[in-house]
Amino acid sequence: MSFKKSLFVLIVLSIMGFVVFRVIERAQNMKNTKKNRFKGDKSQVVPVESAKPQIKNIDDVLSLTGDIKGLNVASVLPKVPGKLMKKIKEVGEAVKKGESIALIDRDEPALKFEPADVTSPLDGIITRYFLDLGQNVTPATPICEIAELSPVKVVVYVTEKDLPRVKNGQNARFTNDAYPGQVFTGKVSKISESLDLSTRSSEVEIFADNPNNQLKPGMFARVGIILGIHTNAVVIPKKAVEQSMENYFVYLIKNRKAVHKQVRPGLVFEDEIEIVSGLGPEDEVITVGWHNVNEGSEVETVQS
Repeated sequence: MSFKKSLFVLIVLSIMGFVVFRVIERAQNMKNTKKNRFKGDKSQVVPVESAKPQIKNIDDVLSLTGDIKGLNVASVLPKVPGKLMKKIKEVGEAVKKGESIALIDRDEPALKFEPADVTSPLDGIITRYFLDLGQNVTPATPICEIAELSPVKVVVYVTEKDLPRVKNGQNARFTNDAYPGQVFTGKVSKISESLDLSTRSSEVEIFADNPNNQLKPGMFARVGIILGIHTNAVVIPKKAVEQSMENYFVYLIKNRKAVHKQVRPGLVFEDEIEIVSGLGPEDEVITVGWHNVNEGSEVETVQS
């Protein structure tokens, strides 16, 4: 083999050897990095935010959506046939039982009649008219609808699974988009004895006061039925909890070290979570930064 060919082969082998060495070195570095990650890098102090659990009473609430309806609703029918001649009361006006709300023109050829009164069957509010002036009516034709609005009822549907926990007399609260920030209250007053076969749910009625007749039939309501109260519950920010499959964990701070601890959750809220076991009132829980630590990592608490 000539000198030039030997030199070329030597150079190629040197390059290949260098490449293999760098690949092995990089793989070893990655392995050590991964190993340190799980053992905790004790040479680096990780800044975190922490908090102690709050001990307080919390409501066990069943959240539902529902519709607001009048406590009693009646469709008003005329006593005689004819044409709707006049609306004495308009939509939104209050009426008393027996009060005239409309007039029917019952004139017939060659006969002259006085207009016939249409009267309200109950105290309430006219929520809508079904007819315009001049339209024909019979004793079977609904003219308008009247609803009793003080109190009102909120109708919700409770699933088969949750139904055993709902009882008459339980307190409830609800909100409505028309009155942001205002919370209305009521009580469970009626629970249907049967379930809807298509939804496997039961109709539940909540009676509620209606201050100034603010609530109208057909409005939407976000409802919470208070099933019970958990006293002296241990509560932490929900952001502090790590969930892995069906298991829940937190990181505690003990002697400036991160300690991984399994906990059992209870009630879950928008920003908080109840911890039923695994956590005491004196424990210090990492709330921000726990993603950056491992068991044994040295940590330093900082303020946000």
